[in-house]
Amino acid sequence: MLDAYKRNWITSRDGNVSIRHHDRDHFYITPSGIRKQTLQPDQFKKIKIKPTDSNQVGEWEEMAYTDISSKLTPSGEIPLHFGLQQNMGQHHNDVRVVVHVHPTYCIAAMHAGIDLSTISDSFPELNRYTKVAPNVGDVAPTSQQLADECFNNLALKADGHIGYDIVGIKGHGVVAIDTSPWRAYEHIERLEHICKIVLASKNF
Repeated sequence: MLDAYKRNWITSRDGNVSIRHHDRDHFYITPSGIRKQTLQPDQFKKIKIKPTDSNQVGEWEEMAYTDISSKLTPSGEIPLHFGLQQNMGQHHNDVRVVVHVHPTYCIAAMHAGIDLSTISDSFPELNRYTKVAPNVGDVAPTSQQLADECFNNLALKADGHIGYDIVGIKGHGVVAIDTSPWRAYEHIERLEHICKIVLASKNF
C-alpha cells in the first residue's frame, strides 16, 4: 500500500487489501479511513466467514484481533473482499490475496472507452503473466452489486478456481488476486504500464 501510494495509484486513505489462508475460517482486511502509507499490521481487521447452506449468500462477522483494530471498522469494500475470499477450495493455493487500488492510467483507459481485456493480446509481456478480465461497468463503490460483478467477471468458481488475475472497474480502479501481495501487485503494475503506452499512442 505504501508503494501504491508512492506511485499515485491511491491517495492517502484509498485502496484496500485482504488475505486468507485456505484452511482458515477467517481473513484479514485493511480498516476504513486509515492512511495507507502508515498502515500497521495490528490495524487489520479479522473477519470470520460464517458457514451457511450452499443455497444462501455467505455471511461474515468481525472477530477480536488486537486492541488497536477493535477501535476501527473494516474497509467499506468488505462485500467485494468477502465475495472473493469465501470460496477458496481445499485443493487450491494455500493463500489468497485481494488488492484493490486506483491506478491512474487503468482508470483513464476505461474512461476513454477501452475494455482492458482487449488490449492484452497486443502486448505479450502482459498476457504471458496476467489474465485480464472484461471490465466491470460504472457501479457504485462499496456496493453488493460491485462485489457480484467483480466476482462474475473474474470467473471465480465454487471450487476456488479463478479465471482471471485482474479486473478493471470503470471510473473506479482495479482488483487483482494472487497468492501473495506482491504477485497481485505485479498484475496491476503490468496492466498500468500497458495502459500508459496505449494512451500515449492514441491508437484506440
